[in-house]
Amino acid sequence: MKVISIRKANGPLELEDRTRPSPGPGELLLRVRACGICHGDVMAKMGAFPFVRFPIVPGHEIAATVEETGRNVEGIAVGDRVGLSVLFSSCGSCLQCKKGAENLCPEFVWTGMMVDGGYAEFVVAKAKYVVPLPPELDYPEAAPLMCAGVTVYSGLKHAGLRKGAKVAVIALGGLGHVGVLYARAAGARVAVLSSTEEKEREARDLGAELFINLKNNSDAAATLQRWDGGADIILATAPNIESVTATFPGLAPDGTMVVLGVGPGQIQIDPVTLVMGRRRLLGSPAGSRQDLVETLKFAAEHGIRPRIKKYPLTSAAQAFEALEHGQPACRMVLVNEN
Repeated sequence: MKVISIRKANGPLELEDRTRPSPGPGELLLRVRACGICHGDVMAKMGAFPFVRFPIVPGHEIAATVEETGRNVEGIAVGDRVGLSVLFSSCGSCLQCKKGAENLCPEFVWTGMMVDGGYAEFVVAKAKYVVPLPPELDYPEAAPLMCAGVTVYSGLKHAGLRKGAKVAVIALGGLGHVGVLYARAAGARVAVLSSTEEKEREARDLGAELFINLKNNSDAAATLQRWDGGADIILATAPNIESVTATFPGLAPDGTMVVLGVGPGQIQIDPVTLVMGRRRLLGSPAGSRQDLVETLKFAAEHGIRPRIKKYPLTSAAQAFEALEHGQPACRMVLVNEN
């Protein structure tokens, strides 16, 4: 089978031929139909995550068909359409796992970073950690929802998203545009903050009622406050910590800043702004299996389809380069035509 591997930090993406693996007890062999390229893959390649086990086959936005089942697998059959996220496995016994928040497990194993992922024709997965794909979603459309989708859905969910809420999305890249889609589908009012003036038209097309150009606006927080009293939720999707600090005062009372993008630097929050408005700062890493099931169901029911650009697996390096050198307002997806 063909795989794309990274042999060391900052190493190139290399096309390899490997022997097709076999599933062990409780495992599945998945035929990868599509795998999204996430900014987390770029960070892993750069060596930003100390837990990445090189050499590694990256990719954790996997939409697949079950090719083979291992022993002791129940309820899943060959030919089933399934998805696998960054959550490859967890301990299953800690407090977080027991309450259904296994994405917060201290023994969390990450797909495509600690075990080989979906930049491949086949991948092995734990049967308990795949979820069914709704028939309404095609494989390339479903793949980005395994990370981008569940990340924004879980963040909005834990921030208390409600119909009519005002949601401000920082950055309209591959993650930000998915955040706008989910917020709008949930009945929220949406603002987009971007340092790229050309993104305004796209933001309006996606349903944003307010666009704030961060390059031309010296006080984005004040502009948000003039938006009927501030944003109830700010979804920070870019790895730009300075934008979090700058826009936090733009929250309405009882508002929540949800930080999804991880970058260098320190978030600095004025304690008076924090306390007097009963505002919150929330970090949100991907989501649990239940979050993922809800993410896919919500997308299927509300017609959410991320904007994608497809590449064949063998062109992974080209797609990766496009993501490394820009913030495209779409998700790159590797597709296996097999």
